[in-house]
Formats: sequence, structure tokens, C-alpha cells
Amino acid sequence: MGDAVKEPVEKPKEPVALERKRIVGYDIDTEEIELKLLDDDDLDEIIKVFKKVAVPIGRDEVKEIKNILADNMSYGAYVDRILVGLFLAWPFCFDQVHKGMATCDDPNALYLEDMAVLSAYEAKGVRDALLKQAEKVAKENSFPYIVTVVGENPAEEDILKVIEDRGTRHERHLLSRGYKFFKSEYGLAAYKNL
Repeated sequence: MGDAVKEPVEKPKEPVALERKRIVGYDIDTEEIELKLLDDDDLDEIIKVFKKVAVPIGRDEVKEIKNILADNMSYGAYVDRILVGLFLAWPFCFDQVHKGMATCDDPNALYLEDMAVLSAYEAKGVRDALLKQAEKVAKENSFPYIVTVVGENPAEEDILKVIEDRGTRHERHLLSRGYKFFKSEYGLAAYKNL
């Protein structure tokens, strides 16, 4: 008796309109994500993204964003010419031994102030593309570290277990990319030695 082989069944051709409708949930090819250095001209779009991800933006925050943009280290992710994600970053000092973070005259780290991705574009490669770009910016500026504060310090001592069990998508993504976590005076922080 021969091997059982399932004969291919030819599917009937669906109307084009139905085919297009199914494309809505596709994953974004990383080649479709355009990364662009952000500047003051992008301020309105930056504010829209922050508001859509529930980050409160007032006059003080707008002024702070303008100051951060002046460092020329912040990038946006565009899909079909629409800003769908971004990170704000600036030079910073980080003491790996004592886990100290501060501003200084001779920075050695890139600090990711904020990373925001529209919910419709989460888990579609946008956050990963932005993080890779942030790491590239840090390397281009000869910074050995990249640092970010991701949230409040957990009560538990085993930070990795907390992140694995109930961490945010961003925290789990940083963990998968080799970031180390520690409790800081500013909240739960993550860093990577580049």
C-alpha cells in the first residue's frame, strides 16, 4: 500500500474586495517602516501620538519635548507617511556600578525619555525598529549605555519574575533584547551595555 497523500484542493477565487478586507490585520514588513529624525516641525504629530496612547501633554511637556528634540536624537516611525510610533532621547550620565542616573557635562548614555507606539501598530515590528534605532543612535554617539525608566518599582525583589509574569509589552521586549533591570529612585529602570 502506498503513502497517503492529500490531493490539493483548489480554492474558489474570492472577489478582490474580500481579499483586500483580509489585508487589514497584516504584520508590517520592516521595510514599510520609515524611521525619521524628529524636529520641531513634527511637534503637532508627536503630541497627537502621545495623546492617543494616553500620555498627558500640557504646556510644560511641550516645552520639554522641544528641548529634547533640540538634541537631535529622537526618532519617529512612519507607516504610509503617518507617525505611528516614536522615541524621545537625550544624552545622559549612567553609573553602571552604583546604578546612578543624572545629567552631566560628559554624558556616557542615551536616555530614552519616552517611547510611544499607537495600539494598532503594537506587535507589528514598530517598537523593535524604534529600539534598534535608539541603540544605533547611542553607538553613533559613542555612548556605551542606553537607559530608560519603564514604570514604577515593583514591591517584589525578583524583578525578572515580575516582568515575566506581569510585565508590560515594552518591559518584556526590553528583556528579550538583552536589557537589565534595576530599581532606581525614578522607578523601574532598564539599561543595556552596548
